[in-house]
Amino acid sequence: MPPTDRQAIEAKAERCLRRGELSEAFSLFRKLAAAFPHDAALARRLSELEESLQPAELTSSKANFRAEPVDLPRSDTEHAEHLAAAGDYAGAIVAYRRLLAARPDNELVRERLAELFTLARAAAPRPSAPTATREAVLGELLSRIGARKRA
Repeated sequence: MPPTDRQAIEAKAERCLRRGELSEAFSLFRKLAAAFPHDAALARRLSELEESLQPAELTSSKANFRAEPVDLPRSDTEHAEHLAAAGDYAGAIVAYRRLLAARPDNELVRERLAELFTLARAAAPRPSAPTATREAVLGELLSRIGARKRA
């Protein structure tokens, strides 16, 4: 990528940040990071931007992410959100715990982890009452209804 193209893309990404178009800025910075993988300042800027995004913004259908080749490595946060979107809450929880171990001060990861625990509990199958108990409760209700009709 020529230096003039890089400057133009960086300028556009900065404009997007100022306008609040975070997903577009993130996409542009990822494009730059792929073109210049050894640029530490660019990698740091991309990491800071990723941390400022809500996890759902990384996989939102409303986001303006460009399709990327499959062979590019995904970020840990993006991988965790992909697992959560697929309904693999246990896998997403494991991925977010790894993120939290690496950055224990990240409140967004803590909040998302709590949300995932809630979703996992809600999605877990609930044990049903034994059949004998159901029959006993139903028999009791029927006998009460019968007693009311006779009176």
